[in-house]
Amino acid sequence: MHKLASMSDDDRDQLITRFWDFVTDGLDVHPGYVERLRARRPHLPDEPTTEQLEAWIELAEIVQDDQFRTALRDHLHRIFGTEQGKLMTSPEMMAHAETQRRLHLEARAALQAGVPADSPQARDIAERMAAHRAEFVAAMTGRHDADKSRRTMIGFDRDRAAEVRARMTGLNLITRYTTLVATINGTPQPDPERAATVQEWLAAALRHDTT
Repeated sequence: MHKLASMSDDDRDQLITRFWDFVTDGLDVHPGYVERLRARRPHLPDEPTTEQLEAWIELAEIVQDDQFRTALRDHLHRIFGTEQGKLMTSPEMMAHAETQRRLHLEARAALQAGVPADSPQARDIAERMAAHRAEFVAAMTGRHDADKSRRTMIGFDRDRAAEVRARMTGLNLITRYTTLVATINGTPQPDPERAATVQEWLAAALRHDTT
């Protein structure tokens, strides 16, 4: 632990580089997506808090753990080993994902500001989210179904989503890495419960629009 805690910035950077070199080795996807993965790096401040230091020690341990590294590499190769999987890493799909992220942040900000789900503002955000989700699916499958997108959002179930998330081992591995990096960097951490609350608010807005 003392050795991990006292590593230089260069040593920490090299450790993370070796991790991503291993995890992405042979991954046949768009180079831009690999760069996005490799950009997820910790930056330990000169005077870290105890929490940041503990997070760095845990991160340094898991990125050197053969079981963790191999499981994450196998997950990425499995997910992106198909033509549809490769398509997900294209610049076009990354742009779609970024738009989806911005819409989610807009919805979260409105919810935090106390905007009611039955308000015109909430319905506008929810409708734009549903429309974009339909476009995203169409780009992946060639089939555009706006009504199905709305039904999927309206039918959001927090418990079912949690159950699905719990079974997704690869997603949990990425979340663990991302959470530790966020703690070290002092940036917002992944919060599935908060995300679920936003989804419920969007679902309520769409349901109100159908009444």
